[in-house]
Amino acid sequence: MTGRQDLFEESMRLGHSAAWELDWDHAAGYYQKALAEFPESPDALNALGLALLETDKHREALGVYFRAAKAAPEDPVPREKCAEIFETLGQTKDALESREAVAELYSRRRDVDKAVANWGHMARLAPDNLAVRSRLALTYERLGRRRQAVEEYIAIACILQKAGKTERAVEAAQRALGLIPADPEAGTTLRMLREGRPLPPPSPPKPATSPLRPAEVKGYLEKDTQAESERALDDPETAAQRQALSYLAGVLFEEPKEAPAAAGKSALKRGKAEPSDRKAIGRPQMYRSLSTAIDLQSHGSSTQAVKEYERAVEAGLDHPTVHYNIGMLYKDLGQVDKARKHLMAALGHPDLDMGANLSLGRLARAEGDQAEAARFLLQALRRADNLSVAEGQSSQLDEMYDAMQASLNADDPEGLRKIVENTLAFLTGPAWLSNVRKARATVDGDTDIGKVKPIAEWVRDGGTEQVVRALGRIEQLTAEGHYLSAMEEAFLALHYAPNYLSLHSRMAGILMKTNRTEAAVEKLQVIAATHRVRGENRQAADVYAQILQYSPVDISLRTHLIDLLAQQDRVDEAVDQYLELVDLYRQMAEIDQARTTLEQALSLTQRGTVSRQKQLTILHRMADIDLSRLDWRGALRVYGQVRKLDPNDEKARRESVDLNLRLGQEEQAAKELDGYLEFLVQNGRGVEALALLEEMAREHPGKQALHARLAEAYRAAGRSADALAQYDALGEIQLDAGSVREAARTIQIIISLNPPDVEGYKELLRNLEAGQ
Repeated sequence: MTGRQDLFEESMRLGHSAAWELDWDHAAGYYQKALAEFPESPDALNALGLALLETDKHREALGVYFRAAKAAPEDPVPREKCAEIFETLGQTKDALESREAVAELYSRRRDVDKAVANWGHMARLAPDNLAVRSRLALTYERLGRRRQAVEEYIAIACILQKAGKTERAVEAAQRALGLIPADPEAGTTLRMLREGRPLPPPSPPKPATSPLRPAEVKGYLEKDTQAESERALDDPETAAQRQALSYLAGVLFEEPKEAPAAAGKSALKRGKAEPSDRKAIGRPQMYRSLSTAIDLQSHGSSTQAVKEYERAVEAGLDHPTVHYNIGMLYKDLGQVDKARKHLMAALGHPDLDMGANLSLGRLARAEGDQAEAARFLLQALRRADNLSVAEGQSSQLDEMYDAMQASLNADDPEGLRKIVENTLAFLTGPAWLSNVRKARATVDGDTDIGKVKPIAEWVRDGGTEQVVRALGRIEQLTAEGHYLSAMEEAFLALHYAPNYLSLHSRMAGILMKTNRTEAAVEKLQVIAATHRVRGENRQAADVYAQILQYSPVDISLRTHLIDLLAQQDRVDEAVDQYLELVDLYRQMAEIDQARTTLEQALSLTQRGTVSRQKQLTILHRMADIDLSRLDWRGALRVYGQVRKLDPNDEKARRESVDLNLRLGQEEQAAKELDGYLEFLVQNGRGVEALALLEEMAREHPGKQALHARLAEAYRAAGRSADALAQYDALGEIQLDAGSVREAARTIQIIISLNPPDVEGYKELLRNLEAGQ
C-alpha cells in the first residue's frame, strides 16, 4: 500500500470505464488496485462489491460490503446491499437484521420513502412481525397514505388475534375504519373479530412495482394523491376531526403497559409525567373511557360519547386532539360555551388549527359577534392560503395577514360582514381547496413577480397597504442606521393598525439596536402574550425563543416556551430547551431540579422522532448527576438504559463495571468487564483493554476479578514478571478471604511460570493441600 492518490484515481477511472462496458471482471481488478492504495475507501469498496455481485460472486461481495459499511457507518447503501445478498442466499434472519439497520439509517436521514421501502421488505420476509407492521402503519398514516395504512392495520389485527389479544386487534381494526370509514375489508375484519371468527393470516405488503416510465409513475401518483387529498379535505372542520379521531385511536392502540393514570394536567399537556405518577394498574380509566367514547361516537351517540371523553380528560388525557373532538361534539349538540372552551384548547396545533379557527368563527357568527368571527375566520383563511404559496413566501404572507388582523375595525360592520361571509364561502364544502387554488392563481396574475399578496386582500379596504408600505420604510431606515426616524415611522403606522404585532416586533428590534434591551424585552413579552391569547402558539413560541437570546436565565420564560413547543409537537426543539434549562439549574447548584428536568425531557422524547443520540445525551447527563450525588445505584440503572439504546456505548460499559465494583457486586462486575474486554479485543484494541485493567486494578485494589484478569492479560502479553506480581497479590487476597482452593489454583499457575523462588511456592502449595 503506497497511498498514492493519483494511482487510486486512475484505477477508479479505469474501473468505471470497464463497468460502463459491462466488463465486470476487469472492473473488479481495477477496483482492487484502487483499494491497494486506500483499503478503506468507501467508494472503491462499494464499486468492487457491485462488480462482484454482477459476476455472481455473492459471498465475496458480501465481505466487501461489510467492509464498506464499517468504513462508512452512516451510509445505508452497503448495508442495503448486504440485505439483498442475504435474501439471495436464503439467510432470512440476517436479511431482516440488515434491513432494520438500513431503515434506521434512512429514518435518521429523514428519507422516509427509503425507510418505508426497507420496512416493506422486512414485512414481506416476515409477515407476522408485529413491530414492523406497526411501524409501517403509523408511518403510512403520518404520510397521508391512508389506503396502505389501512392494509397494515388489518394485518396487525390478524397478528394480534393470532396472539390471543383480541381486544387490541379490535382497536387496530377500528383505527383502520377511522382512516377510511367505509372500507369494506376493514369493516369485515372488525365484524369477524366481534363475532369471534378467525381472521386469515396477515397478507404481506404489496411490493412496489414500476412497469411505467418514471414520468408516467410520477403523474399517476400526483393524480392519486390529489384525488385522495380532495376526498380527505371535504371541509377543514371535518378533516381536522378525522385527524383528531385518528390520533385518539392511535393513543388507544399504543397504550403503554404503565400509563400515567393520575398525572397532573400541565404535565400531560407537555407529554410528560413524573415517575411517581406512573402506576402499573393494568388498563387505567383514561383508556377505558377513551375506548368507550370512540365506540359511542362511531354509533352516533354524541351525548354519551362526550361524557366519556370528558372522563378521559379528567383521568389524564389532555391533548389538543381530544379537546377538538369534544368541542365539535358540543358544537353539534348546541352547547356553544363548552364547544368554544375546548376548541380554543386546540388552536395552534398544526393539524387542527384551521378547523378550530373555522369552527370558532362559525360559532361567533351564529351569536352575531362579527368582529370575533372575522378574527377567527381570517386565521383559518391564513392557514388555507399558506397551502397555496411556496414555503419561502409564507413569512411575507403571514405579515400581510397580521396587518389585516390588526386593522380590523369593529365600527365597520360592512367590512366585517364581507370578511366573514366571503371567508365562509371560500372554506365551506368539498371545493374549498379548489377555491383557494383558483383565487391564488388570480391574485398572482395581478401581482408583480417575486411578490405575494393574500387572497383575502379583496375582502376589505383600509390599513393593510399603508402598513405594509410603512414596514418597507422602517426596514430601510433601520438598515441605514436611522433608528430614530424608523421608530417615528413605526409610531405613524400604529395609527392604521395599532394591534399589528409585526409592527410592534419591528419596534422591539429598533429598541435592541439602540441598547434599550429591557424595554425591548418587555415589548416582546407583550407580543408573545398577545399571540397566546389569540391562540397563535407557534408565533408565541418563536417570540419567546427570541426573548431568551437576550434573557437566557429567565427560567419561567423558558418553561412557557417548552410548554408551547410540546403542545405543537415540536418535540425536538422542546428537548433542546429542556437541556438549556438543565444547564441553568446546574449553574445555580440546583442539582435535584436539574435531574428532574432531565427526566421530563426523557419522557418527552417518547412522543416524537427525537434522535437516539439526543436520548443518549439526556441519559448520560442524568448519570453524571447521579454520580456527583454518589447515587451509584441510580447511575447504574441509567447506564442500563443507555446500553439498551446503544449496546456499544463505551462510557456506559466502563461505568457499569466500576459501579458494580463500588456496590460490592463483584460477580456482575466481572460479567460486565468480560464483555467489555471482549469488545475491545475484537475491535483490535487489545492495548486499551490492558490499560483498562491496569487502571481498574489501581482504583479497586483487592478485587479478585480484576487481579485475575490483569494477571492473565500480562501472561498473554508475555510480561511474566508483571503476571507473577498480580498472581501473587491474587493469592494473598484469596488466602485472606479463606478461599484455600482458589489460592491453591493460583499458586499452581505461579509455579507454572517458574518464578525465582519456585521452591517456596511449592512448599506453600504442599502446606495448603495438606491443610484442606
